[in-house]
Amino acid sequence: MNIENRDLRVKLTHKMIIDAFLQLRKEKPLRKITVRELCDRAGVGRGTFYAHFMDVYDLNEQLENDFLASFTEAIKTAFEKTDVLHSTREICRTVFALLEKNEDVCNLILSSDNTGGVMKFIELGKRLCMEYYAKYFRESTPEKVAQFYRFVSSGCISCLQGRLASRQRVPVEQFADEMAEIIMKGARYLA
Repeated sequence: MNIENRDLRVKLTHKMIIDAFLQLRKEKPLRKITVRELCDRAGVGRGTFYAHFMDVYDLNEQLENDFLASFTEAIKTAFEKTDVLHSTREICRTVFALLEKNEDVCNLILSSDNTGGVMKFIELGKRLCMEYYAKYFRESTPEKVAQFYRFVSSGCISCLQGRLASRQRVPVEQFADEMAEIIMKGARYLA
């Protein structure tokens, strides 16, 4: 077997395990998922699972970390395109499109039994916000920027959770534009 075929099989197996895990996470809390159950759902052996992950918590953390790396890159790219006030709509569209595209992982991170994932998400956003907003709102204190971030992130997370729980959704661009409008009106607090 050539290397390309082996790599394709490894990628396919990895995807099968992740898909099975995300299905199980919709049904039950992380602590209730067993490797045996996950392997049965994915149609792979336990040895195959352990070749990819240490346990279900490792799988969960790898999914979070991969998503947060994508999130970081998307945010940095959006922030660097233009100044913060003019790019808020673009940033919101970028972020919410990414979150919706990765809805299963987003639900995993925001689930009530995954406070560590939520905290990583919030802290990552805070770090990026503090870095970029400090450049654009030089007159504002770090405490004020942090307060603004806490307010905006809590609101956005709550609205996102409501959106993900809803069967009827406006297009993601419309949702992002609405969030941007709320943020822009709130950003006057920093000026």
